[in-house]
Amino acid sequence: MRLFKKLIYIALCSVSLVAQAQISHGGLPLPKDLDAGPCLRSGSEIVRMPAFDVEELRREDSLAGNNVGGIRFAYAFDVDYTPENSGARYHLKDGRDVWRLHIVSEGAYSLNLIFDEYQLDDSSQLFIYTPDRSAILGSFTAENNSDCGVLATAPVPGDEVVVELITPRNSGSRLRVGNVNHDYRGLKYFPTAGSSQDCQVDVSCRGIHEQQSRSSVVIIVAGTEYCSGTMLNNTSNDGVPLLVTAAHCLYKEMGEVDESRAQRSVFFFNFERPHCHEEITGSLEMSISGADVAFSSTSSDALVMKLRRCLPIDYRVYFAGWNATRELGAGAYSFHHPNSDMRKISEEEDTPYLGTFLVDDIFDSNIHWIVDQWESGIMEGGSSGAALFDAKDLVVGALSGGDTKESCYRPGYDAFWAFSETWERGLKDCLDPTGTGRNVCEGKETHLFPCTRVTNWNDGESIHRVSSYEQFAAGHNNKGIVEYAEEFHLPEKSSVLYGVYLAPWQGVYSDRDTVLLRVYRGDSLPGEVLCQEAIAISNTAVARRSGVFEEREVSLWSMRDCYYRLKQPLRVDSSFFVGLKLVSSPTNKFALCHTEEKLDGKNTAYFKDASGWHTFDSAHPYYKQPTSLYIEPVLQEGGSSAIAVDDHLADGPASIAVPNPVEDVVTVRFPSSRTVLCYELVDMAGRLARKVLVEKSAEELSFRMDVPSGIYFLRMVFESSTETLRLVKK
Repeated sequence: MRLFKKLIYIALCSVSLVAQAQISHGGLPLPKDLDAGPCLRSGSEIVRMPAFDVEELRREDSLAGNNVGGIRFAYAFDVDYTPENSGARYHLKDGRDVWRLHIVSEGAYSLNLIFDEYQLDDSSQLFIYTPDRSAILGSFTAENNSDCGVLATAPVPGDEVVVELITPRNSGSRLRVGNVNHDYRGLKYFPTAGSSQDCQVDVSCRGIHEQQSRSSVVIIVAGTEYCSGTMLNNTSNDGVPLLVTAAHCLYKEMGEVDESRAQRSVFFFNFERPHCHEEITGSLEMSISGADVAFSSTSSDALVMKLRRCLPIDYRVYFAGWNATRELGAGAYSFHHPNSDMRKISEEEDTPYLGTFLVDDIFDSNIHWIVDQWESGIMEGGSSGAALFDAKDLVVGALSGGDTKESCYRPGYDAFWAFSETWERGLKDCLDPTGTGRNVCEGKETHLFPCTRVTNWNDGESIHRVSSYEQFAAGHNNKGIVEYAEEFHLPEKSSVLYGVYLAPWQGVYSDRDTVLLRVYRGDSLPGEVLCQEAIAISNTAVARRSGVFEEREVSLWSMRDCYYRLKQPLRVDSSFFVGLKLVSSPTNKFALCHTEEKLDGKNTAYFKDASGWHTFDSAHPYYKQPTSLYIEPVLQEGGSSAIAVDDHLADGPASIAVPNPVEDVVTVRFPSSRTVLCYELVDMAGRLARKVLVEKSAEELSFRMDVPSGIYFLRMVFESSTETLRLVKK
């Protein structure tokens, strides 16, 4: 019997419309009606999961003895679906092959998949989507390959999902669906405002510990359970992606850590309510799949995992510092996701003390930091593995559990396994890999010059509400205005734009009603279009009503903090504009959120009509007031000054790049065989020219320098160090 329940808290999450169960690489699935030749293997695309006893699972969930482990939300079907034994395969006339598998598990609130064999070759693409294509994951490519050959995906809504593999003719790609996970609790449709108790506090409403908050992570464990964790730095400052959480999150049975569950987990970053807007749901569009256990101790509930992927710069993740001593000052806090709500903060004024947390005699005595009663917020089901930060903003432990009767009206205690008491049990080998002897470590950004999220909204500004579809000030309206832009002025001469956050008031996906994201050059008005990309908006979902599943219209993008990543990073000047262009005769109307009248009186929003561009406050027919659109770019600011290199260098002889200067192919020779996790190539403007995941042991690294002439910096990430080389492209 599975073991789980509220005594050990875990973090829940939901997946937004175009979630990335791992770093996705853009594109869309093929049309429903394929331009195909003869079938490779004729057969029904549809496979159906057998029925199971949902009420029995709910009964097990409610048993008082089920106290340890993550909160179960899904039933796992063990399957063996491959292009050779299931679904339908087609030859396309353009020379590609397609495999489609349509999976149905009746009554599911959502479905997620685990591919226990995933190895794609170049030019192959994998998509996972609902039959109506309202939710699309992917594409996943050869860049998502890993040594363990496993890929775990985020949930998609409803009880049907389509797997589509597109490969070159005679491809060597291998793919097998090993698990179909059926969400029977409806957690897919959380988080929503108010799912946690009234005394919980949104991180963005407090406006404190901003760096540390960006270290917290939401985890889907093996497709069936939820937990939370926190990214950690180590004494080498080398960027190895370590995550601390609770060992019980990987329990297969009581007190037994199943390391394969780490490989089949998905990790979500930056899930919080933006700008303390009660109406807007946070984004879950930044995720990575797969990890390995770096350290565990069931007797203390300690667990550290190492993610299998380097963190993209636009994820803006912070590696928290930590304190493995018993010296704690007064005050502590924790970030967590109570009862599936967005990231909250609980704060304590007193000093935590060492004590004993008894759960079926699993944990040793006096190895947990105890918080008696929080001054602000509490812990709820949904917080397991959350880090405890001390008064100096350093992690000292992670949540194991606490008082099951704790509430806003009856505060209880909570127990966090202590770094200080687990240090000599092997934790120090993980966090102090080179044996410096340090037991305190400061935090750091994942990149030397990190990205920032830029906004023109001021604290306290609210969203303008409109009831008439014909009078959207920043969308379709009966005046025929279809182009809008938001201005930005930055102190740096140039920056690199990676993506844009948008919050639509209303939006519907269709091939006809395309929404175009545009980036413009310009100082006072939008000018030359530097970049234009189409965005898919959708609001079709499947939900249960009165015990029956049916389609319904739900604006999944509406009032959501949606992140759109550009296909390629774009250099912009200190002044630029980002906006949207809509189709002029839509089947479904679209509108973007914008502020009520600006508190500072400064307008940053523009619209374009037949006579050209105008500011909202000078000429808008429906909203002639200062306002700002909900358009927020993610930028790496800085020019050539952003290239000062202070990366930790590997001990011993340095690597050598030959030839250098480079005409075509460069080879980096290592002093000895090393496991290369990934490498990045950055130009003198601070722009990322290339990022490649390697994850294999080698004595040298070779790649083609297919970039313009100039000076570049090659940053290589190894298992326990990083190294940066200067390269010149002829």
